[in-house]
Amino acid sequence: MDFKGMIDISDNALKEIAVRSICSVFEISEERKIKKIRKALEIERSPEDNVIVNVRLTFPYGKPLVELGKSIMERIKFDIERMTDLQVLTVNVTVEDIEEGEAETKEKGSEEIEDKE
Repeated sequence: MDFKGMIDISDNALKEIAVRSICSVFEISEERKIKKIRKALEIERSPEDNVIVNVRLTFPYGKPLVELGKSIMERIKFDIERMTDLQVLTVNVTVEDIEEGEAETKEKGSEEIEDKE
């Protein structure tokens, strides 16, 4: 049986794949942070229907920014290409801000308690 038809993958579906890729690298599960990533992510298509991903992120303090950025780029590219058979031309990551992670906040809190004793 020779079946003909077309499968179109929306930009919204590509965006969701990229969001989940970022969340897996950052190990994020908080809905508030996931929504923030969704808002900071844009999908573009080239005339050849290749994918371009642009994302602006807040990185955790103390982590190697370039290494983490490369991990995000590689994960997004791998996941989109594996799940969709579309080619990802580029993934552009902008480090927009740095924030203290929960681990650093807890460590500082325990140091302050020790200092007071």
